[in-house]
Amino acid sequence: MSVFHQWLLADPASKAPACAIILHGEDSWRCGRMIQEIAEYLNEYDDEGDGSWLPATTELVEKIARDSNHRCLLGMEEDFGDSESDFRAEFLKTLTALGRRGHVVFSSPGVSDRDLELVNTFHAGIDKARKIKESCHLILNPDLIEPKSLAHIVGDVFLEWLHGKTQRGATIQDIR
Repeated sequence: MSVFHQWLLADPASKAPACAIILHGEDSWRCGRMIQEIAEYLNEYDDEGDGSWLPATTELVEKIARDSNHRCLLGMEEDFGDSESDFRAEFLKTLTALGRRGHVVFSSPGVSDRDLELVNTFHAGIDKARKIKESCHLILNPDLIEPKSLAHIVGDVFLEWLHGKTQRGATIQDIR
């Protein structure tokens, strides 16, 4: 069974206080590698996540966006247009559908918060601060931190952010 299907069969995170972690940065290779590492870290250390964090790599998101069966599983329309602009719109819709399902880590190169209709998301910038255009909860300069530590730092700060919000009695709609 694929990672996507295992994740989809897990309990939805819609009741969870945070749905997604979005990485922002220009280095898509580094962010792509970190998506996997952060999901692995959270699957080990996020007790409430119950091992169901999905690393939504660009390749996986594209596969889901192009496959009508996968799209239906996420509650999306079956078909879309054939042009590149249609595919870009469907890619964004797929990111939104994955984020709403919850327990997902993905990168958003060139995608603003306005493009995604998500709440309950944690934003981490992985680049020099001046290069990160989005508002982030955390910005890490990978040139100044040991590469093996980046995913752990993002995961730990995310868990602290998440638990700090829930301990104060915030509702799902309050957390941003």
